[in-house]
Amino acid sequence: MRIWAIAILLAFLIPVVAVSTAAATQADHDDHLNRGMGMITFTQGAIISGPTGLSDHTTIVTVHETLSFAGSLAGTALTIERDVIHTVTDEGKTVPFTTFHGNGTFTGTLDNNQVTLHMRYEGVKNSTFTRGNFVIHGDTSQMNDVQGEGHFSGTLTGGVEGGGNSTVGYTMHWTVSTHTEEPEASDTDMDTD
Repeated sequence: MRIWAIAILLAFLIPVVAVSTAAATQADHDDHLNRGMGMITFTQGAIISGPTGLSDHTTIVTVHETLSFAGSLAGTALTIERDVIHTVTDEGKTVPFTTFHGNGTFTGTLDNNQVTLHMRYEGVKNSTFTRGNFVIHGDTSQMNDVQGEGHFSGTLTGGVEGGGNSTVGYTMHWTVSTHTEEPEASDTDMDTD
């Protein structure tokens, strides 16, 4: 009977210890050395295509969008954004919201270093708020292999369907890998030993 009790105790204790050990060694977002924050202003430009109604409740529009960053990431991203405008009815009241995603090129500074980066972002907004995520990647002569991500959220001033500017806060973290190693010498003779 004791052996069964010990076996059952070990069967429950071993996974708890394993999970606790893994959680203690797991990196989190607080251990990044390069962390930053600031503000993003979204400014809708010209409509590229649409609006196209897919149904009574869904419309798609593709627009030029300018994202102006201030803070750790400072500069401008010229992007193309696809907005999917949803209209749902909740308790007899029409509630519109928009899901969006875009990509483009960011030119400016990251932690006071001049960069040109590729940027992708996605999010959701309604008439009072927006929230979402962005990722950056670059390989420029100033900063080799920049990788980063951020989150934005805040209250909107431009509404659901564009028009006007909307400024929200962001937090982010990033890494920079530099390639300073000299290439290894190689044997170019074709003789075999």
